[in-house]
Amino acid sequence: MGAVPSGHWHKAFAETPRHAFVPEYFLSRGGVPTRWQKLTVEHGHAWLWPIYDNNTLVTRLQPIREAGDGFFTGVPTSSSTQPSLTARMLEAAELTPTDEVLDAGTGTGYQAALLLHRLHDSAQLVSADIDPDLTDSARRALASLGHTPEVVTTDIRTHDWGRTFAKVIVTCALPEVTETLRAAVAPGGRLIVNLFPPMSGGLAVLDAKEDGSLEGRFHADGGSYMAARGKTPQADPPVAEVSAEGRPTDVPVDAFDDYHFTFLLAVHLPGAQLQYGTDDDSPSTVMRRLVMPDGDWAESVYVPGAGPYVREGGDTGVWDTVERWWSWYLAQDRPPWDRFGLTVTYEGHTLWLDSPENKQLWRLPV
Repeated sequence: MGAVPSGHWHKAFAETPRHAFVPEYFLSRGGVPTRWQKLTVEHGHAWLWPIYDNNTLVTRLQPIREAGDGFFTGVPTSSSTQPSLTARMLEAAELTPTDEVLDAGTGTGYQAALLLHRLHDSAQLVSADIDPDLTDSARRALASLGHTPEVVTTDIRTHDWGRTFAKVIVTCALPEVTETLRAAVAPGGRLIVNLFPPMSGGLAVLDAKEDGSLEGRFHADGGSYMAARGKTPQADPPVAEVSAEGRPTDVPVDAFDDYHFTFLLAVHLPGAQLQYGTDDDSPSTVMRRLVMPDGDWAESVYVPGAGPYVREGGDTGVWDTVERWWSWYLAQDRPPWDRFGLTVTYEGHTLWLDSPENKQLWRLPV
């Protein structure tokens, strides 16, 4: 199962049957668009083996379509999280058996079962998800193990909980900590959430102060989740036309393989999607494209034996932002996730480097 969790969490993983929560799931078999194979209990060991490996298991595709030969196409919208990432979240929570906990993002219900292994009573846990099919199936799976927590169908970003929790663990990625989530964390409590999707692997571990603010660092090992979704999937933005001729750039292609740098980009290019590509006629020629939510974009093309060049569409200066923060990132000796921290108040979010007293801080648009 990958990295072995410590102490009581090792016991929780050993004694909580993951297969009870994933009676079926989808495995990628490659292709463009991706072809997914559906595995169920009837597949025997072929179904069971990946469940007890350190894999994220895709459990829902939308819209799902048959692709022939028993395969499907669709965009993953829910999953059973990689166990090592789940363990990271649980250990970072520093849970005690008497805590009251909000499991924000029920999914299959597997994490809720792990939490209940640690808590004294089911009444200490509230688990919530926007998808009624997921909450129904999770409720049944939990009940099969004797667990009866409150499982709510709601949008965890905006729901007024009417109470506070010692620990709030969010298992979907959010562009910001919403006011209702901030208010749900009791003074002295802790919120754990993956912020700034879809490009960021930054996992914020934030503690609540008496004044209602949250503050803390990003986890050294990071962690990425699927972005929170609304009841209606959003369409991809129209892509803007090329607005300028290509120009040279000093940003190397491997900059976009550096998760700490793409975290920084995600902060300063909110909602940007990073796309990878190659030239059909010259596979060694590679492309990295950033697409903004409004359709503006910038791409850098890397040709062997020649310097990279950039093309842009729209008028947002996307690549200017890339170059500015690449220079800053190098000047700061490539700071990893845990050198960054975040302060959240009712006035907004402030990202800081090393310390909230450091002059290197940025108030973030939300």
